[in-house]
Amino acid sequence: MKKYFYIPLAVVILVGVLATNAQAQGSSSQRIVATIPFTFTVGKTSLPAGKYTFTVLNPTSDRRILQIRSNNGRSNAMILTSDVIGEVSDNSKLVFECDGDRYYFAQAQIAGDSTSLAAPRSKIEKQSIATARKKIVITAG
Repeated sequence: MKKYFYIPLAVVILVGVLATNAQAQGSSSQRIVATIPFTFTVGKTSLPAGKYTFTVLNPTSDRRILQIRSNNGRSNAMILTSDVIGEVSDNSKLVFECDGDRYYFAQAQIAGDSTSLAAPRSKIEKQSIATARKKIVITAG
């Protein structure tokens, strides 16, 4: 009889622990909201100018996935990033590389974090690496 009591009790406790863990992970998401004044490329995806939310989907991983989504929901991209250790920043930053009239997303840094999230370079970016490039930094909040 006791056996039938302990099994549902164990299931209820397990569900409670999992729900608390999922809620804690969801509330610790890292995000940057910024207005990008130009069309830019993320990997193979071209995104128009506008207001975007950059969200780290898996903040505890060493290979974080960055979701880039327009506020109107029409444009989005996801990219697997690598960590670049730098200095702690007071403001969140987005870095774009410019080659002529083309802008490529390069890095994101969350305020208060010393690690930047670097996007891998696409074939087009690698081909144009020899040309003079400048970096555009957009700060948010």
